[in-house]
Amino acid sequence: MKKTNSLSCSTIERIATILRTHFNIRDDSYFPIYEVISYLENKGMLTVQIMDDNDPIFNEDVPALYNPYDNFIYLKESVLEEYENNEYRSNFTLAHELFHFIQHQVLSFEFEEVDDCAAYCNSEWQANEFAGQLLIPQKYVYLEVDELIRRFHVTEHCALIRKLKDKNRKNKKSPNNGTK
Repeated sequence: MKKTNSLSCSTIERIATILRTHFNIRDDSYFPIYEVISYLENKGMLTVQIMDDNDPIFNEDVPALYNPYDNFIYLKESVLEEYENNEYRSNFTLAHELFHFIQHQVLSFEFEEVDDCAAYCNSEWQANEFAGQLLIPQKYVYLEVDELIRRFHVTEHCALIRKLKDKNRKNKKSPNNGTK
């Protein structure tokens, strides 16, 4: 696991909001993640390399990778095919990898291989949190799952996880913490 600088959920939410604002994407609509990544590539800020799904660079369960040394996002061909076919799982994958780019190129984070670390220092947790925040802005988590899927082009799994995390965070903030 890679340990990095700590980030809170609220800081990650601010980063997602800044990105939406920068690209003039309304918070009540889906985030065109591949178009934004393509824009960054066209500006020479990063490179996207589409790879064969069986390329040895990928583990079986890894659909994409960000290489900070080369500043490349390596994508399995199937991720791009999913995106082109409006299979929304790819949106989360792309947003996740975009955050690794942000961690390295924008925030200048340092990374260290460790056996264990707190979630807020785990680069993968941060990237997952960012992807969820970018794709479904916090103020819309209250919507029904079907509406989240339709409006934000996410999978049912992504919508359910966002709702569950929101519920858990609210429970932790509750003064009674679920007790009477």
